[in-house]
Amino acid sequence: MERSKAAKYAASVFYENFNDFDIYTEDTAAGYPKIVASFLSTALGSTITLDRVFPLGQRGDVLKAARTRPSTGRRAAYIVDGDLYLLAGEREEVPNNVIVLPRYCIENFMLDEEAFIDIMDEEHISQSKNNIRDSFDFQGWFTRSAANLEELFRYFAAAHHLHAEVATVSRGYGAIYSGEQGEVDQEKCQEVISEICNHLIERYGALKTKNALDFVNRNIDPGECFITKYVSAKDFSLPLLILKMKTVCPTKVPHINLKLRIAQKSNGSAFSEVASNLRRILDLA
Repeated sequence: MERSKAAKYAASVFYENFNDFDIYTEDTAAGYPKIVASFLSTALGSTITLDRVFPLGQRGDVLKAARTRPSTGRRAAYIVDGDLYLLAGEREEVPNNVIVLPRYCIENFMLDEEAFIDIMDEEHISQSKNNIRDSFDFQGWFTRSAANLEELFRYFAAAHHLHAEVATVSRGYGAIYSGEQGEVDQEKCQEVISEICNHLIERYGALKTKNALDFVNRNIDPGECFITKYVSAKDFSLPLLILKMKTVCPTKVPHINLKLRIAQKSNGSAFSEVASNLRRILDLA
């Protein structure tokens, strides 16, 4: 590892008296270690002491650190995003001490209606909770957005599967939204889909493009909500819902603070699969 990456990895030494074990993750953005620690502490229960987690950067850096973990005797686990790999398939073997999130990223565990409603109820000084719920229309947004976001991310995943050099998730929600209401614009979605489809056919041919889409389709779990599991909440669904939230309940709270509050209020049961895998890796009772 580079010196800076090695320093990030070594930072865990200073928290050994505050953590029962070490957790290493991807996202290095401000606030995210606290958000991840909040989810894990809730899921693992009050008997576990976890003051913070340690972000290492890109997915490849986390996997490399997991493979080269020295046998110090101290327990450690590594967590990476599900990302487009959930649909497009892994490109390399994932070590046994690594947990791949069963959803696209940590923000996908924040798509919790009650958490949003509770925060808006705390912020709004006049509207009742029921009125806030009706105005926000969380489930309605999912229904209206589902078809467009599913088709969009199927093509994103097909491009990822083919290793295509075309922008996918990096486009962000700005490429497909219709304004401050946080709604998904069908026409903009179709423009992005057509651009990617044309690029794939031109570069790989119609048959390989179809085969890539078929591969992606086989990886879709029909029992799961597509948006909750496969759509990037970091770049798409969560910022769109926060935009929508702010039309119902105007607030100047920064997005990262809202994310932390949502994480702290979200239903911990959604993180139970991650907690189970952590208990296995860390040999927790």
